[in-house]
Amino acid sequence: MQLSRRKLLATFALAALGGEAYRRARKPSPPKDLTIDGKTYQMHEGVLSQTTPGNLQCKLGVMTDLHAHVDNSTYFAQQLAQEGVEAYLLGGDLSHSFGDYEGAKDDVREIVSVTKPIAETGKLVIATPGNHEQKRAWNTAMTHLKGRYPNVINAEQCPVIDLDDLTLLVLGGNTNSRFCVPDGFLRDGKDFERLQSLAQEYQGDKPLLIATHIPQRYNTVRGLDRIDRGGKHVGGKQLASIRKAIGSRFNTFGHIHEFPGLITPDEQPVKQGELVEALDFKPGAVYDHQRRPNLRPAAGIQEFVGQKSRAYILNR
Repeated sequence: MQLSRRKLLATFALAALGGEAYRRARKPSPPKDLTIDGKTYQMHEGVLSQTTPGNLQCKLGVMTDLHAHVDNSTYFAQQLAQEGVEAYLLGGDLSHSFGDYEGAKDDVREIVSVTKPIAETGKLVIATPGNHEQKRAWNTAMTHLKGRYPNVINAEQCPVIDLDDLTLLVLGGNTNSRFCVPDGFLRDGKDFERLQSLAQEYQGDKPLLIATHIPQRYNTVRGLDRIDRGGKHVGGKQLASIRKAIGSRFNTFGHIHEFPGLITPDEQPVKQGELVEALDFKPGAVYDHQRRPNLRPAAGIQEFVGQKSRAYILNR
């Protein structure tokens, strides 16, 4: 019997789990109801759906590249809460370690400790891995956190966050094996095909935000994927290709600590706080683990109003 399109896409979403976790997820399970910060949600087959009506606005606190810096994470969690964010997006690289692969004991502790102060705000917390997280460590840490904080959503298991006024499609990890830990979240063409299929399914009458750890490949000096060494562009070509194919208007990401900023998808400048119809946003790293003195700790706010978005960078 042929699968329906939505059932097939849900299978695509769950396939990102891989291995035993995917086999368990394939078993039929009833929807799970959640109440987070006074709002109600339903989780089912890799999709978190908000059931409480919205108000045509949504304000996200964006924190990427936390690298186990608990003090900075606590600071920005509090600052963003004071700014009235409704949810937090943790965009990968929560851990600091890059060489601890044997059981990843430190990685588990790092992921838990850096997420805890954000989870304790009581807001919805959407967490995705970067290139520093090992799969076993990530899954162990997320299981621990979810047992204590039901407001923490592991985007590896639930890549579609369908809020009333905004839909997020989340894909963590990295495409370059040189910068991905062994048994980490190394992405390939199939991952981006799934992302494209989900985007085509969920594009509708509200904004669609693609939230990735890596940036796409850009082409000009305004591109947010440049690195200090020669200004080279290192973003993902596959991500750029699928965004072009689906006409993606909104993308939030981290990974590259240098050159934070705001631009349109066609690389035109955007001012902080400017309400625009298309926006690519990189707030910068909560903590630069290479300790470069020119990079200040940073987090961001991305707000959606109707079909438009604006963003701000907060520094410490």
